[in-house]
Amino acid sequence: MSMDATNIFLIVMIIGAFLFSVYDGVVLHFWKGKTVLSVPLRSRGKWDGYIFVGLITMLFISNAFLRHGPVSTSVLLAILGILFFYICFIRKGRVIFKEHGFFYALLFFEYKKMERINLSEDGVLVIETGRQRLLLFVRNEEDLEQILKIFTEKS
Repeated sequence: MSMDATNIFLIVMIIGAFLFSVYDGVVLHFWKGKTVLSVPLRSRGKWDGYIFVGLITMLFISNAFLRHGPVSTSVLLAILGILFFYICFIRKGRVIFKEHGFFYALLFFEYKKMERINLSEDGVLVIETGRQRLLLFVRNEEDLEQILKIFTEKS
């Protein structure tokens, strides 16, 4: 395998995507105590995923078939494409509630730092933490009721 700048960049991206997948899929469920509730969220930005995976696919096709580039680069692009396909289309975004806070967008927010909770007309839960506003796009009303129950118990 030739270690040019392209392959080094692809390896760094693969390692980053793999670490993100492991952190999101495994570590968050065990970190900061027992998981009280895990709620899947509505998918947003699907088109971004289509564009990104499409660009990686075009790079793979260009390198492997049109330019007859290095095989190592084609293999690395294929691995990166598979990882990002998983991240964009198979993995579901979720909010994970723990005893003292919750994980949303890979960050931990403590219940005691929440200032205000609002529910919009279209079912979006808006949580203000002082520094930022979190928008939870819950899939169904049962999940929303469970979330509100946890907030009333923990706050």
